Amino acid sequence: MIKEHTLRSLAEEFILYKQRLGCIYETSGYYLMNYVGYTEKNRTGETLPNKESVMGYLDTVADSPGSLYGVVAVFREFGRFLIKHGYADIYIIPPKTVTQQTPEPPYFFTAEEIRRFFEECDSIKAHPGFKGRELVIPAMFRLLYCCGMRCKEVRTLLYEDVHLDAGFLDVRQSKGPKNRRIYISTELSGYLKRYESSISFLFPARKYFFPSRDTCYGSGAISGNFRRIWKLAYPDFVLASRPRAYDFSYPYINKIRTFRQNHDNQRKFRAKGSDNIYRFIARTPQNMDKVPSALRHFLGVDLSLSSSSVANAFASCSVVMSK
Repeated sequence: MIKEHTLRSLAEEFILYKQRLGCIYETSGYYLMNYVGYTEKNRTGETLPNKESVMGYLDTVADSPGSLYGVVAVFREFGRFLIKHGYADIYIIPPKTVTQQTPEPPYFFTAEEIRRFFEECDSIKAHPGFKGRELVIPAMFRLLYCCGMRCKEVRTLLYEDVHLDAGFLDVRQSKGPKNRRIYISTELSGYLKRYESSISFLFPARKYFFPSRDTCYGSGAISGNFRRIWKLAYPDFVLASRPRAYDFSYPYINKIRTFRQNHDNQRKFRAKGSDNIYRFIARTPQNMDKVPSALRHFLGVDLSLSSSSVANAFASCSVVMSK
């Protein structure tokens, strides 16, 4: 047990402990240190988490389900860590303390919306302050669109983890300490090879596959650029919740061709990727009319379809990769 401590020193020790276990602990560490800053500013002299400071900080957190529940999970882990190391009177947030919120439903894009989005995306001009952005942004969105990856996974993808000749890429510790391998189509691999040959002239010895100066793009880069490009494509678009870059991660009819390139990739997808589709089906049954009927044979499950034709999906995917 630490005899002389501050809340900041305990938080830093906890984050270091998680990192030594193999967790990157980037977002969670950010939440915890924000709480430390809040406490130092508003509750001077407190050296351990208590109910007043914890609940006071929760009131300042964005009320999106992901952010709020992420913060709650961090506080619970931190509290248990302190108790295990001999500290008493630590406040642990009880179950069901935070009111469960209804997640924002995904937006399902039409083939025409995808076509117009990528037309605007490919029209991005070079900018002296953002070297290579006219190459990086279209490539990031194509990878996001075709593979259903998280935005963070795309922007922090390491150069050494992309294996285009073999047709796969590795994602390391995106959500917790788990890694996974994603197989990509020959069409997407070909596009990324063309991107690689161009970007390597600007960043010959880069760490990240999608570089921004000497690092990767920041946390708001993908969402900010998505909104900017969508507004250019649809300046008069009206919706209570505008489509988000995150919505590219959902399986919808425009993606079928990515999964049907050849027998080898179909086999790999069944083995490595179909669990994503099953999780989607399990958590959003109200969206089953959006799931393509072509997936019925492909995944070996019986899905009904009452929306757009599969032929349009194939045409849309060709537009995405045509540049």
